[in-house]
Formats: sequence, structure tokens, C-alpha cells
Amino acid sequence: MQVLLRKEDIRDSLGISLATVNNWIKTSIIPAPDYGDRYTENTYNEIVQKIKKGSIKLNGRANRSQIDTKYITYLGIKDKNRKHLLEQIIERFEGSGLSIHEGVIALAISMLKYNNLFIEGSIVYKKVLTWIEEISSNLTKLSIFSDFTILNMDDDFIGAFYQSIQSISAKSVTGSYYTPSELLTTIKIKKNKSVIDPCCGSGGILLKVLNKNHNPSFVYARDIDSIALQICTANLVLFFNDPNMAANISYHDYLFGEDNGLFSESYKEKYDYIVTNPPWGSKFSKKQKDLLVSLYPEISTTEAFGVALYKASKMISEEGELYFFLPHSFLNVSTHKNIRKHILNSIPQIEIKLLGNAFKGVLSEAILLSLKRHDNSKRVIEVEDKKGKRYSLDKTNIISPDYIITATASNIDEEILDKIYSSDYSTLLGIADFALGIVTGNNKEHILERSTDKSEPIFRGKDIDPYKYLEPNCFIEFKPETYQQVAPLKYFRTKKIVYRFISDRIICAIDDNKSLILNSANLFIPHSYPMETIVCLFNSDIYSFIYRKRFHSTKVLKSHLQSMPLPVFSEEDHSKYKLFYTNICSGNMKQEDIDLEICKYFGLTTEDYRYIKESINGTT
Repeated sequence: MQVLLRKEDIRDSLGISLATVNNWIKTSIIPAPDYGDRYTENTYNEIVQKIKKGSIKLNGRANRSQIDTKYITYLGIKDKNRKHLLEQIIERFEGSGLSIHEGVIALAISMLKYNNLFIEGSIVYKKVLTWIEEISSNLTKLSIFSDFTILNMDDDFIGAFYQSIQSISAKSVTGSYYTPSELLTTIKIKKNKSVIDPCCGSGGILLKVLNKNHNPSFVYARDIDSIALQICTANLVLFFNDPNMAANISYHDYLFGEDNGLFSESYKEKYDYIVTNPPWGSKFSKKQKDLLVSLYPEISTTEAFGVALYKASKMISEEGELYFFLPHSFLNVSTHKNIRKHILNSIPQIEIKLLGNAFKGVLSEAILLSLKRHDNSKRVIEVEDKKGKRYSLDKTNIISPDYIITATASNIDEEILDKIYSSDYSTLLGIADFALGIVTGNNKEHILERSTDKSEPIFRGKDIDPYKYLEPNCFIEFKPETYQQVAPLKYFRTKKIVYRFISDRIICAIDDNKSLILNSANLFIPHSYPMETIVCLFNSDIYSFIYRKRFHSTKVLKSHLQSMPLPVFSEEDHSKYKLFYTNICSGNMKQEDIDLEICKYFGLTTEDYRYIKESINGTT
């Protein structure tokens, strides 16, 4: 019987959305189904292999989940000789014909043997024999590293090997990027207190936060990667120098595991320390996402780290402490508002350390979130920036609907934001239509460098300056039915506000020429607030200050613009701003003149404005 596969099977195999599959079909990147909505097995295999073997489509869109390349990951190993040793071992493995799993066990055996810890009859010896049996291998085959001298230096040497021999795509699917040891130096675990890493990987975090005198029976490690758990076992045996080390290391899926498992609502055990770097951006199917939302309606999230944080926050003992490495977006993206609300309402002491771009291979900036139950007097959130400067945020200023935590805003910044948001204002929420720029699916094919008789200009984000388009450099013979994504044409063929999508400040202009824009630019059309007033406001340093301090983003999102405070102006005020707009477009007025008018409305002083300008220009 012939096997027929669905578009959903392509989606799940490649870790992409069904919309992407449909767009690929629409733009002829992959063929349409052979029978109805089904593919033959041969066609399915051809599509998947074509994409996995370097499709321009995926790599060009920076889809890391399909990049089948490797790079050496040293996981904090700094010694030149140690690095060279790792490189030699990787080279030996690459020519060995062993599987990744066999390579990991082989290296673990060699390290344990060299350090006199692979003792017959010991707990770790019996475990290793079980691992070997489970993968149908043997000790003789796994002796390929026996001639190497591998000292125990309490680093995650085996984990570095494991990470280095995996493809980037394998790590991207699970969100498994490991934690630099220098980020862990401030976490101090008291002796013989219970400590758990629920997403432990190879145990790199535990190696850095534990001390040699800690009782291993108080140490708990959990993960869904069985190979990483085996590395964690070997690492802790080496760390405690004990082949009968009794740490509690086991497989557990904290997202989709059994109801009676770790972190379930019925699991009542508490921990003194919870320290982890949970997966960011794990790829889930629609069915899995729907399940997560149904399981955790209080936080209504499909982000793995959100679920992990929610569960872990309930497992801290009364004197306990939690440390989570998270993307900076946790603090201000509306998707995470419910978990922020939960933390603010349930945990008295919150500290945030800003880490910047701390993780190799991850573009997102990071934070270290610290939660403690034992100080009920805290009414502020303590923040430490990348330079070690400390300041506090008043919890009473973190309010619905989004519970945004402005961690990049210092005390002075907060005072200015308080003045702005204490004034009367409305927002664009519910009074504007938003649309994305056009996604052609293949710009090389559809975007022209020169105009033709059939073409028209199409503007990119970088073609937008405050108040105006620059001269067009791109043209298109517009055929919307052939593109990957096109908003309703009515949004393009009308007067609108266009803005750069990638930017650390809001840059926007009024387009009354019915122009087309590419997806590095977006648009919105306000219903009841004059466009001229909006662009005068949004192009100002004051609004760039709001954007940076509240959202700390280089992507201008719809949710950002919808929360910007719009002054409650009279018709006379709007007429004045319309004149400002005309004068600035004609070169008869400067933005600073408009900024001063905005300052008057929000009650900002000359000193406030000077500070804002210095902040925006990078001098504070």
C-alpha cells in the first residue's frame, strides 16, 4: 500500500509553521501535493532532503533549525592545551565511525578511568555498563580515547565534546544552548541545602555553583536529553571524586511529563535552590502548544521557559532562592505578561541582572532572574546592569495590562517615565489598523534594482527617514498572488504611517502616495488621531526614550506602538501639530522645537529633556 503524507508532516519534520509550507507551495519552492492534500512518500522525502541539504530558502531566512554545520563549543574551557586536547578528541571521533551516543560514553569512560573512578562494582561502573547495553555497543569498541591523558579539571569537558559534535540544527530544535561559567559566579549555594537544576543538560551549572563538601544526596538534576544526563552523572562523579556518588539524576519532561512528576501541581517537595537555564524558543507542534495553554491557563503561554518558571516558582522553599537565565524579552513582551503578573503577585523579592548578549549562537540579550521568598518587606525590584550599576524599580509602577518591567530604566529614567505616564493620554490600542510589509518569498527574483514600464517603487525599512521616504532603490512588478505574504491591498493603497521594523528608535513617515513597502517596514492607519500629530510625536527623542526604556528592543512591534502615550489634545492643538508637520517637512522647523512642545505637555523640565537627549545619543 502506498504511503501518503500530509503538509503537516513536512511542517513537523522541518520545525516550521504550516503557513510557511503553504507559502512555499504558493511560490513554487516546493511542489503542490500529489493527491488532494497528500504527498507520496517519494515526493515527501525529496522535499525534506532538499530543504535539509542547504535550501536557499531556509538559510537565506536565517532559519537556524536546518543548518547542518558544527562548530567547537568550549563551554568556558580557556586553557590553550585543554582546548587543543578537545580538538584532538573531536578529530579522533570524526574518523571513528561511532555514533554521537557511543562517542560520549567512550569519552566518559576514558575520563573516569584516567581519574581512577571507573571501579568495577561501583555505582557508576554499573551505570555505564547499562548505558552500553542499551545502545548495543561494547567496552572494546568504546576504547578509542584510552591513549589520551584527560585530567579532571571540574570543567564540562564531556559536555563541550557533546555540544561540538552535534549540528546547530539539533541544538536549535530543543533550544539547548549552554551557560557560560562566568555568569554563575554570583550564585552561592549554602552547604547541604537541596539544589535542583530542572533543565540540567550535562550539569555545567551544577559544577559551578556546588562546592566539594556538598552532600550529593541533596543534589537533583533533571532533563529530557538522556545523553546529557549520562554526561551529568559522569561530571558529578568526577566533581565529588566518588564512584558511588548518590546525586539524584533522572529523566523528566517538565512540560509534557506524567502528572505525578517533578513540578506537577500534586508534587509537594520544595527545594532550597533552583538554578537553571531553561530552553528558549523550543519548537512545538500546534497540538503541543494547544496542550500547554490548556494545562497552564493561568499563564497562557507556549514558551518552555515560561512554563518552567511558573512551575519552579511554586517549588521554592520558604527560605529558598531561584535563579533562572531568561531572554530579556521576558521583561517586556506582552506574550509573557501573565507569568510576570504571577511572579509579581507571588514572590516578594525579585532581582534582575542584565547580561547583554551572553550566549554564543543566540542573538537575544539575556537576564538572570533571581526570586526569593524570605524577605516580605521588599516593595522594589533590584536591578544590576552590565556595568555593575545597581538601582531599584518600584513594583507599584508595574501595572496591567502588560506588567512591563522596565529593567533598563534607572531611577532617573523611571522618574521621567512616571511624569509622562502620569499625564492624560490615550493609545492606539483599538483605534488603528496595523499591517506588515510585503514578504515576497524570494527578493532576488521579485525585487528589481531598476524601474521598468511595468514596475513601481517599493520601500524598505532603511528607505524610511523621519517624516519622509528616501529615493527608492527597489522596484517591483506587483503580482500579489505570487508572494508569500501580502496584507490586504487597501492598507497599501491609502494614506498611512510607515515605520522601520528593525530600529532602536521609532522612525516613521506619512505615506500619501499609496506606495508598497517590504517587510523590513510596517504600517498602521489610525482612525481618530491625526497622522501628522503622531509622526511629530513618534519621531521625537521623547518617544525614542520611552521606546528604549520600556521595551529595550531593536524590533518595533505593534504592541510597542499600541502602548505609546498619545496626549489628549484639543482640535486646536492638533491643528498646531499639523502646522509643525508642514514646517518640518519643508525644512522650516527642527525636531527639537517640537520636542520642547511635547515636554510642556508631559511636564518635563529642561534638565529632563537634556537627560533624554544625552540618553538617546548614548552619552549616559
